Amino acid sequence: MKQIKIRNTRLAMAGLAALTCAFVTAPAPAAEPTPAGGYVSKADYEKLKKETEEMKNAMLQMQEQLSAISKMQGSILSPIASSGKETVSTSQQGALAEMQAQVDELKHQVKETFPGSTKFLLAGYAAAGFTAQRGHDSFFTASFNPIFLWKLSDRLLFEGELELELEGGATITKLEYAQAAYLLNDYMTIGVGKFLNPTNYFVENQHPSWINKLPDRPLAVYDGLMPESLLGVQVRGAIPLGSTKLEYAAFVANAPRLVTDGETSGIGTLDFDNFDNADGHISYGGHVGFQPIPQIEIGYGIQHSGVGPRGNTVNANLQSVDLNVMDDSELLKGILNFRAQWVWSQVGSFTYDADGSQGFGPMTFSNNRNGGYVQLSYRPSRVTNFLKDFEAVVRFDDLTQRKTPVGFDERRWTVGLDYWLTPSTVVKIAYESDSKRGNGENQNAIMLQVATGF
Repeated sequence: MKQIKIRNTRLAMAGLAALTCAFVTAPAPAAEPTPAGGYVSKADYEKLKKETEEMKNAMLQMQEQLSAISKMQGSILSPIASSGKETVSTSQQGALAEMQAQVDELKHQVKETFPGSTKFLLAGYAAAGFTAQRGHDSFFTASFNPIFLWKLSDRLLFEGELELELEGGATITKLEYAQAAYLLNDYMTIGVGKFLNPTNYFVENQHPSWINKLPDRPLAVYDGLMPESLLGVQVRGAIPLGSTKLEYAAFVANAPRLVTDGETSGIGTLDFDNFDNADGHISYGGHVGFQPIPQIEIGYGIQHSGVGPRGNTVNANLQSVDLNVMDDSELLKGILNFRAQWVWSQVGSFTYDADGSQGFGPMTFSNNRNGGYVQLSYRPSRVTNFLKDFEAVVRFDDLTQRKTPVGFDERRWTVGLDYWLTPSTVVKIAYESDSKRGNGENQNAIMLQVATGF
């Protein structure tokens, strides 16, 4: 009786497989010539619509047949399994294996006929703000950052982010990052293109306006001593170590360019937007993050580059340490978040304007700078009244560079209050006290911002 059931199932499978092959391999109806002028008649449109509906119905029928076959397979396997392995004959085992192969092949063919072969997601964030700054005109700002995500296969992915921002009388468009990534295994992913700098924790994890808890970004770590993005190739992943986790990233990319001309205050700094790799140098480095417990992460990043003009040996070492602590405390009835990052930039000695052509004469020096931030925030999310949607934030950030041609150090204290309209939409207000030591001008400010992520 079991053999008869198996034989009937195989006949049904053969018929269904033939139907599927005929459907998959059948040539598409020849397209009729488009009338002059490029317009499609209503008759052609109705014909195409009818053919599309027929294809959808055929695929639905195939799915129903697959479901029926799976149930039939289960009805065969159940009595065989219950009877014990010793009662299953060699012919029965072979029939089951052949039937399973046919089912798997048919499922694959049906999947391939589904419209579209990739998955696409549009995400991103946007912000609008107002700043009243001491010694400067008050101004409004607005920005929009769409993020495009494609899943080309289970292992091949693509992501890209654009930044559209108002500046002066124009809209500035920038490519924040664009990279293809391939999942080698559960612990390693390789990416190529323009990607966010993995050695800079704030840039890679905190810079979107709806994640950053204050209207502006801290000194040194953003638009400062480390690049925001790199152009090259990276390998990254995470390795579980018992109850802990180790995250890693390593990269090879274009090196920044040493600024040797222009304004005196800018010489000796690094130009990170060296997309054409003007001086032919390579940058390499990486980041390691360790989570001893889920609430704490400690990280260290380093980037080494040759940065001098072609034929000159000048090295640049950029290092960063970061600490992130987040605890949803029952005792404090809310979420406590502590973040800190510090960066060191060391550029080797070089003689600038050696021939005097730039008007300030030979200057030989090493450009060493450092800076970073410490931030604490608290949100009483466990209370049952309106206070649960407010979050208090305080940040200290510093940039030490007075002994360089820039000529001043900067220190800021910022106090802010956020109100969360939704889990990804926030209204921020903050006061910033700015102090410069050297030739800089203090710029205290009141800032407002509305940011949303989608």
